[in-house]
Amino acid sequence: MAVMAAVGGGLLCLCAAVAVDMGSMVLHARRVQGAADLAALAAARDLSHASQAASATATDNLEANAPMAIDVKVGVYTANRALAPEARFSQGASGANAARVTVTSAAPVFFSRLLLGRDTVEVTRKATAAAPDAPKVMFSLGSRLASLDGGLANQLLSGLTGSKVSLSLMDYRALADVKINLLQFTDLLATNVGVRAGDYDSLLKTDVTAGKALKVIETLAGGRDGGAVGKLTSATTKVKLNMGQLIGVDAQAPEGIRNGLNADVSALDLIMAMLEIGGGGRQMALNIDAPLGLADLKTSLAVGERPNNSPWLTVTAKGDPVIRTAQTRLYLRTRTTEVLAGLAQVELPILIELAPSEAKLKGLTCRPAKSADVDVRPGLARAWVGSINEAKLADFKSNLNPQPATIVYALLGLVRLDAKADIDVGDQNFTTAHFSAADIRDQRVQTVKARGLANGLTSTLLQRLEITPVALGIPLPLGELTKALGVLLSPIGPALDLVLNPLMDLLGVGLGEADVRVHGLSCAEGGYAAPYLVG
Repeated sequence: MAVMAAVGGGLLCLCAAVAVDMGSMVLHARRVQGAADLAALAAARDLSHASQAASATATDNLEANAPMAIDVKVGVYTANRALAPEARFSQGASGANAARVTVTSAAPVFFSRLLLGRDTVEVTRKATAAAPDAPKVMFSLGSRLASLDGGLANQLLSGLTGSKVSLSLMDYRALADVKINLLQFTDLLATNVGVRAGDYDSLLKTDVTAGKALKVIETLAGGRDGGAVGKLTSATTKVKLNMGQLIGVDAQAPEGIRNGLNADVSALDLIMAMLEIGGGGRQMALNIDAPLGLADLKTSLAVGERPNNSPWLTVTAKGDPVIRTAQTRLYLRTRTTEVLAGLAQVELPILIELAPSEAKLKGLTCRPAKSADVDVRPGLARAWVGSINEAKLADFKSNLNPQPATIVYALLGLVRLDAKADIDVGDQNFTTAHFSAADIRDQRVQTVKARGLANGLTSTLLQRLEITPVALGIPLPLGELTKALGVLLSPIGPALDLVLNPLMDLLGVGLGEADVRVHGLSCAEGGYAAPYLVG
């Protein structure tokens, strides 16, 4: 027993000695890795003097008497998760934006010298850091929820979700006031859908239900929404959207989400964008009352998908991608409460088509102050007085071809008034909206308006109405009947404009208008984007 105890004790002492040395080497390896990380960041910050910056930084962060070797390589880092980590860095390529630093240092050995036959063990660690060659800007198109109508918003969301939505005006105002950090939103959503947090490429390719996304918003809201998000969650379980159609990243900003999305947006803006994308292609009937009892009004709305899978919001360093709003069609059937010349009420069908608005980054600066220029082109707004096949309202691949409509039908069809009108408003060229540092900080919305629309769209349309009286199938002179019709319809145009504007606001679009907002500009101190460690 004594012999066994002596041998066992000796082995225990030997194991303890090896354990101490192993712990010392692990600690030293951590120090070397930290020095390599800091050296890579320093090299990426000053690529023209990468070797000097890396050597100075590594020396300052390791023990002065520890033997050390530093190898610095400058090249291009490609953020492509399909490539192995070693293949993402290309040494010596033109347009260098990254540095790879290898630090080798000797770790001292205290008790294992006899076993190893040496006093030190070499420890080698690598680190790669990339410095984006341009800052990133984040902006969105179509978000104008300044005026809220709870009943109209409920009808719109019910149509987009296919379920009944019933929120109060207070609920909508609470949602508009809650700010959601997009970086926290994307990271938490990634965890909930089984994507590794930070793997933005995979997340943007993922289809998620709006219900899961709303659960994340509810968590981030922390009760500040007054329970409004929870009421919407159950109504959106069948709505699906692709995250890449909500958030877009250009080819020059594959890692831009990390910096660019560190900005806040309104919870209501985010929710409306998600439901509009997920509910694209739906047609819905809306019950809207015309002001002052001037007319009975029936409204049908169709919301199409955003063209070319355009996102609602983008992180970009250049002019791509171009973001667009959804195409929208609105069909109004109006019947006046007053009778024309004692004959009959006037029935007026109006079709309004809104082509997508467009926005793209024109340029940005970081010094001496942050600013961004965004080119904006409002979507072409076109309106007709005419009859259509309503079954094709949501078929955006087909032209509706409105036909002249009979707006008055009296005396058993012996007398009728046919009418038509057609106007379009839009610009072929982009208009530049300039955002100062204060505009970006406060996330101010800028509205770009199309030229050629002095009054409201429907008011202008009715002013151009062409009337053809027909009796027994024979066209007649206009006469006093047309004058009476003008008097009857004159208050209808402004009334319909008052009806349409809140609806367009909820959709984030305007009649001949486009709203754009810059949410953030990623400039580090000194005016350049900060380097970061990469795989």
